Amino acid sequence: MTQKPLITICITNYNSSAFVINTLYCLSRLTKNEYQVIIRDNNSQLSDYTTLAAAIVSFNNVHIYRADGFNLTGAVAHGTALNDMVQNIKTTYGVILDADCTFLIKDWDNILINRLNDQVKIIGTAAPAGSVKPQDFPLMFAILFEMETFNKLQIDFRPSGKDETQDTGWELRDKYLKAGYRGENIEMKNTRTYQSGPFRHVICAEYYLDRDYQHIFASHFSRGSSGGAGKYLNQHTSVFVRGIYWLPVIGKMLLKNKCLEEKHEWLAVCQKIVNEQEHEY
Repeated sequence: MTQKPLITICITNYNSSAFVINTLYCLSRLTKNEYQVIIRDNNSQLSDYTTLAAAIVSFNNVHIYRADGFNLTGAVAHGTALNDMVQNIKTTYGVILDADCTFLIKDWDNILINRLNDQVKIIGTAAPAGSVKPQDFPLMFAILFEMETFNKLQIDFRPSGKDETQDTGWELRDKYLKAGYRGENIEMKNTRTYQSGPFRHVICAEYYLDRDYQHIFASHFSRGSSGGAGKYLNQHTSVFVRGIYWLPVIGKMLLKNKCLEEKHEWLAVCQKIVNEQEHEY
């Protein structure tokens, strides 16, 4: 008899097929328990959707569906997709992953589940230090939660638009805390300032569950389908480099190439980390 899945993982795709395919690869080699994946495609370019749809054929636990004609954008689009997927979770635990965020340690699921208790019902990635986002509760990039409690709280993942802290999933913190529960954070390290991790040559987020920082738990490329020009044009970028990127035509081309290089590097490092762990067992 087929074992019932313990975990349902929800991923929203919007022109991010390469990232989602990478995540499916990582999950298939690092997950201990039976699980299933739901992917909602938010009306990506047809080529991106068909690439992803073709790739999942090799997975018997992955389901994808497409929101044809869907025209919302940004956090509202993401929140709407999550509301749609999460209402179909029937397993004991739910997981939400950004398309360009993945777990990177073997048995990640058991590790997180074993840290839940009577008070902690949700665990996941923390906001960056200094962010306007709350620092005392997991953010939406990668979270695992116990479904019985989650269903009672009736979470709406769409932002309310009241202020800049109310991004996708802002109700999570308010409703969990008001109900007397806590969330546990997986600590973030920004590779701009933390240069000891495996992604030190890429601008991204690394996450570590334990303070020895010896074993990376997850990583978030954090640019997805957008290309993320802002990552190269903020206060961390030198004036000289920003000047080059602001040049008409050539600057835009250089930014695009920079993002593509880092995307390929990030994907390659993810798979290297996963493959090295497979050889250890």
